[in-house]
Amino acid sequence: MSRRIVSSGGSGDTPRNGSARRPRSISSSGALDSVRSGVSDAPGVSDTPGSAPSSAPSADFRGVSGVSPDASGSGTGEAVAEAAGGGADAPRGMLPDDILVSSRSHQGFVDARSLDPDASVPERLDAPGDGGAGGMLLRPKVVSYPQRRKERTMAMAHRITRRVAVLMLVAVLVVTGGWVLFFSPVFRYDPAQTQLSGLNQWVDQDAVSRIISTDSGSSLFLVHSEKIRAELDDLVGVSDVTVRRTFPHGLTVSLTSAEPAAVLHVTSDDTLVPVTADGERLQTQSAPGAYNGIPRIDVSSADAATNDAAIAEAIKVMGGFTDTLSPRVTSTTAATRDSVTSTIDDGVTVLWGDSEDIDFKVSVVEKILALKDAGDASYASITNINVSSADSPIIK
Repeated sequence: MSRRIVSSGGSGDTPRNGSARRPRSISSSGALDSVRSGVSDAPGVSDTPGSAPSSAPSADFRGVSGVSPDASGSGTGEAVAEAAGGGADAPRGMLPDDILVSSRSHQGFVDARSLDPDASVPERLDAPGDGGAGGMLLRPKVVSYPQRRKERTMAMAHRITRRVAVLMLVAVLVVTGGWVLFFSPVFRYDPAQTQLSGLNQWVDQDAVSRIISTDSGSSLFLVHSEKIRAELDDLVGVSDVTVRRTFPHGLTVSLTSAEPAAVLHVTSDDTLVPVTADGERLQTQSAPGAYNGIPRIDVSSADAATNDAAIAEAIKVMGGFTDTLSPRVTSTTAATRDSVTSTIDDGVTVLWGDSEDIDFKVSVVEKILALKDAGDASYASITNINVSSADSPIIK
């Protein structure tokens, strides 16, 4: 059996069929079950809808639970006396499954059907007929689904707009940053601003300039520093290279350049060719005195000398000379690879043998020459030093 909910507060208590609604009241939610049981047992109330109710003592609802008389104004109907105990009869005309709701016992309850749909929220909050200023929790919230869909659509449009704006901003920043880093003059590589150290006259300076100028005008981030390092390391006379970028426009290049171990004196055309201890040719010099202090070896051909085993061994021997001994060596010859011989400026001849243990051999020779130069009588007249066996030097 269906139940009816009858409200006693506010306007709009008239049912759809036009008949006056009989107000009824329950003072508390705890009395609801008592009213239900009391109604079912109340005299004069028929279980059959539409049956004539029996007579019952009349009472004014307002005196019991604050319920106004019915719409007819006759004041008929039973008072729900002692509703919490369920000992009073139900009002006349009340069906067994009706639920009574009292505006006094539930202050602020408003029938949503009685609200003005055109009223604003502040007006509805302050309207006495809508329960007065009791807070939004005591008032029904009327939801307009079309309006809500419109709000959700607008919110989604705003989110999409923000995302598109953020993506466009990121794209602009990426493009701008890429242009600044790789195409703008801000980081343009200028070889003139390269800091070069360790380069000497024995290394081809034109080749060095050509290599470091390869990426001139491009972004410093696009300069192939590893390629530059490898090409410089391949140059004759360069044994070690480091290359690093120096922002905003240059490079820092550090070289370890070799010194000539010997000078090949080509007797056929009286030219001088500086070479390393490994027999590599260094950059020739035209300045007078550029080869002073470097030991020389006479050869018939520079090309043949670098391919000759005896000359190659002699060059290795001369590469072991110290800065003190080198200026005193006037000439070096090598008939075979184990018969390298040098002449000192005071006429002493030194037989080195081969290049094995050349550092020790040089130290022995320098000690003997120091004793001779000091005027030691035992060494004053020596003319030959044989250090082919470094542990057993022979002097004559």
